[in-house]
Amino acid sequence: MSARNKFAISVGAMAGVFLVGAFGYRIIEADRGVTVIDAAYMMVITLSTVGFSEPWPLSPAARLWTMGVIAFGLITISFAFSSLVGLVVSGELRSIRERTKMTKTLNNLDGHMIVCGYGRMGAMAAAELKRRGLDVAVIESRTETSEELRRDGFPFVIGDGTEEEYLVQAGLMRASALLLTLPSDADNVFIAVSVHTLCPNLTIVARATNPATESKLKRAGVSHVVCPQAAGAMKVVNILTRPAVVDFIELADKGLELEIDEYVIRKTSPLVGRTLREADVRIRTGAMVVAIKRADGEAIVNPDPDAGLGTHDTLILVGPIGVSDRLDAIDSVG
Repeated sequence: MSARNKFAISVGAMAGVFLVGAFGYRIIEADRGVTVIDAAYMMVITLSTVGFSEPWPLSPAARLWTMGVIAFGLITISFAFSSLVGLVVSGELRSIRERTKMTKTLNNLDGHMIVCGYGRMGAMAAAELKRRGLDVAVIESRTETSEELRRDGFPFVIGDGTEEEYLVQAGLMRASALLLTLPSDADNVFIAVSVHTLCPNLTIVARATNPATESKLKRAGVSHVVCPQAAGAMKVVNILTRPAVVDFIELADKGLELEIDEYVIRKTSPLVGRTLREADVRIRTGAMVVAIKRADGEAIVNPDPDAGLGTHDTLILVGPIGVSDRLDAIDSVG
């Protein structure tokens, strides 16, 4: 039995002794007109051993009852004290406080990313998202990762991600995206189906151990599927055949000298209805538009300066570090 349960039982036992004792005084001393207040006061001075005088002259039966109350009271108080010490020493009291604080933190998250699975890939993805200034919540089934998650500074839920309650605890209904990095493709598919039913518009990115699972994940509602083996193999081939390109992309991704970013044109943006030439994105932000992804999914690589811009089009930009901070300046283009 846990120290927390022992302490709860001891508190219940103390309350029971108090109620039974007070009720006993009322029954035994009924002919003396003992009130509920008198009986409760008698129990307080008896259990606390403060030595105050009795509120009425006790009969022999009441004195015997008092001795029994003292005996049982000392036993329950000793048990409660030892349980409290055990609760403090075992760390459960601290754990309760930490869980309360964690629940409050999770409830305050909004528009955050949820990483389900804190293995090697999940931990690296969570760290990178945090580095980019995004709020992240983690769901992990292994209790031994709790200390690591605290050290890394992530609000987390310890539980099985395939169970809906843990997803809800992590703020699923307020999240902007879900990353599934569980080692089991079957679990990732199951979670994707559940989440897509609850939040059909939520962006879901999933890891696939087996490339053949990609189609199942897509049907389950996953927006993007990443297969580490396939991605690793492709990178090895690119290093062998196009090393300069790989170096350029890695340089951009690390943000040492330049950045690659994207900007979604909002309905109220003055860019709507203009061409790239008229927008002067490069002059105003220092970024070069290398591609446009239309709202209907069409992708235009190396777009023509006369290419028109519309609502919900996505601009892919490359420029010196700090492009992200200057993207909002696009909305001021007149």
